[in-house]
Amino acid sequence: MAAKKQQHKIEFTLREKTGTGACRKIRSKDMVPAVLYGPEHKLGLAGMVSARAVAPIANSGARETTVIELAMSDGKECMALIRDVQRHPISQSLRHIDFYQVLKGHKIKVEIPIKVFNKECAPGIKEGGLLNQTTRYVTVEIQPRDIPEDIVVDVAELKLGDEIFVKDLALPEDCVLHTPADTLVLHIIQPRAAVETEEEGTEGENTEVEVVAKGKAKEEE
Repeated sequence: MAAKKQQHKIEFTLREKTGTGACRKIRSKDMVPAVLYGPEHKLGLAGMVSARAVAPIANSGARETTVIELAMSDGKECMALIRDVQRHPISQSLRHIDFYQVLKGHKIKVEIPIKVFNKECAPGIKEGGLLNQTTRYVTVEIQPRDIPEDIVVDVAELKLGDEIFVKDLALPEDCVLHTPADTLVLHIIQPRAAVETEEEGTEGENTEVEVVAKGKAKEEE
């Protein structure tokens, strides 16, 4: 199941001045310097956005799959994704953002995160198993309006040894999958300690049988 996300609209104010000094002034006004790239802005369009408005998206785990409607200061509108975020090394405050323009009617390639639900309900977990998630994203080609926040995987009924592959995921309709379908997403495995204990027990039984067998052989001699 794919989780839909809410719509976001942010004002993108064009700017003429660039460079360290200009960016410092922008940040002092609680704004973040930004550049918009894309099919119609191959050289990049310099601007700035409100730090308060963009922070919830930039700080979320789904920032690269969240379509943002940029309201340009020249009256135009543009759909975009966040492609890169620069932060202050100590405070982690936003320093710069790169947006990438997406066009209506044109599919784009994105990585969608995989989110696991009902882990505590899985019989395999209740029996002491461990959930091992080996794939956390799937790459798809999809219309911007159809990009989900994440792909939800319900593991409530998984038992020890059960596996889920990319081909088992409920992906959005009309998307092109780029991750191999036979890629393992997750499985419930038995803890190594339990496996080692079982193996040691089996080895002990075999040794005991072998010793007893040798003893009988000597008696017969």
